[in-house]
Amino acid sequence: MTRAEIYKLRTHRTPWVCAAALLVGVLMPSIALIWYTPADTAAYSSAYLDTYDVLSVLLGIIFGGWLLGTEYRQGTLKRLLAGEPRRMRVLAVKGAVGAAALSAVLAVAAVVGWAAARLVGSAHDVTVAWQGRSLLAAALTGLVAATIAYSFSAITRSDSFAMVGALALALVLEPLLSLVPTVGKYTLGTALDHMYQSVSGAQVLPATEHSTAGAALLLVAWVSTFVGVAAAAFARRDV
Repeated sequence: MTRAEIYKLRTHRTPWVCAAALLVGVLMPSIALIWYTPADTAAYSSAYLDTYDVLSVLLGIIFGGWLLGTEYRQGTLKRLLAGEPRRMRVLAVKGAVGAAALSAVLAVAAVVGWAAARLVGSAHDVTVAWQGRSLLAAALTGLVAATIAYSFSAITRSDSFAMVGALALALVLEPLLSLVPTVGKYTLGTALDHMYQSVSGAQVLPATEHSTAGAALLLVAWVSTFVGVAAAAFARRDV
């Protein structure tokens, strides 16, 4: 089954489009800086990092929703489960292969983006240091976003609804909940923001009122809840 998942990733268009979009995205700031010399030399580092930050989340949501949701839409999941009735194994293998593929693409994009920024920076006498912690924090955020979208695809049985649901959670529901006293301290976004800052080495926001270990446990609890609900729905409902 693992080979079948790898074959799906190799032959379908969506994973390649997502990978290409991420690679092109991290290169664009450096290409622009070939002709534009900013007064602040930090722009050579921050430009590709900011792009990597945003695209890793957006493309993680698209890829995570597509990974399982597309098989509902195309009707191939019924044939798969006829040959492999162990649904939890199906869900786990798809998730593991997808996570490994996404991690590999994120790692390659991080190196490509940094190499391009360093090359362009050197042409302007600017040294762009390797910012592994910031890149790792962005990659982890992208993986979490993909996991949430993957869970939504099992719950909604649709790739489109999974992507819309994950985006609505990130852009609408999380900001609204963060405004509610007490509740806002325990949202997924709060935990993820704290962990992002902790991993990247940035100043952790005092408003989170969590230790790094507490934020990590809160993040694990939220992700486990989404995955647990998705697993229960995938195991019990008709395909």
